[in-house]
Amino acid sequence: MSLDPASVDSAAPGAPLVPRFPIRLRDTEVFTVVYRTRREAIERLLPVQLEARGTLLAVHLYRMHDAEWFGSYGESAVHIPVEHRASGTSGVYSPFLFVESDGAVAAGREIYGQPKKCGHIEIGSEGDLLVGRLWRNGIDVATATMAYKQQRGDSDSLVRHVDFRTNINVKMIPAVDGQGASVREITARTFADVEIHEVWVGHATLELRPNAQAPVYLLPVEEVVEGYYWRADFSLVHGTVLEQVD
Repeated sequence: MSLDPASVDSAAPGAPLVPRFPIRLRDTEVFTVVYRTRREAIERLLPVQLEARGTLLAVHLYRMHDAEWFGSYGESAVHIPVEHRASGTSGVYSPFLFVESDGAVAAGREIYGQPKKCGHIEIGSEGDLLVGRLWRNGIDVATATMAYKQQRGDSDSLVRHVDFRTNINVKMIPAVDGQGASVREITARTFADVEIHEVWVGHATLELRPNAQAPVYLLPVEEVVEGYYWRADFSLVHGTVLEQVD
C-alpha cells in the first residue's frame, strides 16, 4: 500500500522532523540578559510591518533538559520588543535564533517562521560565576556572565524590562519554481502552561563578537540592564497569523 502524504505533518514522510503540537519542555534552564542597543541598529533589522518599542532587547541562552520529540539540546534567541502595526499585537521579534537540534530548527522555521540556524550553547557555573556562551563556526559569538544565585526574583522580574512571552516572526517559505515565496506572513506564538520553578536576578555582562553567519554583533551592547537565571516548564503550541504579506 502506498504512503499517503496527507497522513504526515512534516517532510520527509519516512523521517519527519516537525512534531505534532502541543509538546512539553520540562526543566528548561535559561540565562537571560537584557541590554540597551542603538535604535538605528534595531530598525535596520525590523520588517516594515513591525515597529520597535524602545532600545532594550533580550538575549536568551537555553538548555532544554527534557523536551518531547527533541530530547536534550541548547538554544539561543535574540528578542527585540515590537508592535505589529496592523493588529496592534505586542511581542518580541527574533532576528537571530540558534539551536543544536535539527528537529527544533525545522519546527521553528516551518511552523513559526523563526530564523533558526545551528549553533552550540553552554550554561554553567565557574566558581561563583554563572557563564553562558553561544558558539557558531567554532567562534564564541556571545558570552554572558552573572553572579551565581545571589538575589532571588520572581516571574514578574523576568518581564519587567522586556516582555518576551509572545514571539512575532516573519514566515517565508520559498516556492519550488523559484518564483517568490509560497508562504509569506507575519506570525505570533505564545508559550502555554508555563510553570516557573526559580528565578535569580543580578548584575550581568554581555560580550558580542563578529561572525558573518551569526551576526548578533549588529545589535551592539550600549548598556547591560539586568541578568536572570531561571528554570521553567512550558508547552509549544500553534500560533496565529497576524498578517498575510503580498
